[in-house]
Amino acid sequence: MIKIIDIDELFDKYISDFVYQNIGKVKPEEIENQIPKLYEEFGDKKLKDLDNFTPNTYYLNFDILELLECLKTHITKGVSVSDFLCEAITKNKENEGALVSALDDKDEEFTLYVMNMLADMGSKKCLDKFLEFILWDYSSPIKELATEHLKGMANDVKGQILSQFNDADESVKEYLSEILSMCEKEDKIFDILINQFVKNPSKIPIYAGYLSKYGDQRALPFLMTQIEREDITYADFEELRFAIEVLGGEYNKIRDFNKDKTYKKIKTRTREKH
Repeated sequence: MIKIIDIDELFDKYISDFVYQNIGKVKPEEIENQIPKLYEEFGDKKLKDLDNFTPNTYYLNFDILELLECLKTHITKGVSVSDFLCEAITKNKENEGALVSALDDKDEEFTLYVMNMLADMGSKKCLDKFLEFILWDYSSPIKELATEHLKGMANDVKGQILSQFNDADESVKEYLSEILSMCEKEDKIFDILINQFVKNPSKIPIYAGYLSKYGDQRALPFLMTQIEREDITYADFEELRFAIEVLGGEYNKIRDFNKDKTYKKIKTRTREKH
């Protein structure tokens, strides 16, 4: 049976012992610089609390189902989850299937841990489930993490996103657009990103950012049209100008933002610094 133990707390004790043994020999800033090396040494140190196994080897004595149950117990009991536990799970590619199955768990924190581990493994078996997290009624943290992972594999889910985009809720389209912005060039994707940009004037910074990431210069006239608006805010203006410059364009027209709250705050802070 796996011990539910706070290995991070054991490492803190390891650091404290090191500091005590080196009083007067090592400066505090030098200790801070040595923490990565000390953590590496700690990982190979046999510990009584771990039945004389090292943090690197202790969890290797258990199968994936036991490790996942251990992870869940750590979470439910509020015990810090060690990197050594997570690494024991992710270092074995054969654990991928069990991790994908574990995504059906209802505990959000547990699910987020599993998602991160699958992302660390570069898993493609989880893509359908991650897309489901975005499309259906899941929490924002889960949707955001799913989006972050799928951005790195955008072309693998491009077809599924394009087939479901029109039927998705508007809030979901924002996540899907972010993923599409990382895809290879395609007219259908360009049309979607432009359409979302044009019909969401309250989210100009978000969709201008997606267009700049997508990198298609055909977006420049649409960005120029928005930046010319008389009622544009200073914040939106700066985001649009940045996107225009990323796509190889430029906007040099002088605009007056003296009545804009954001602009006035920035000017006030700049004056205070000088």
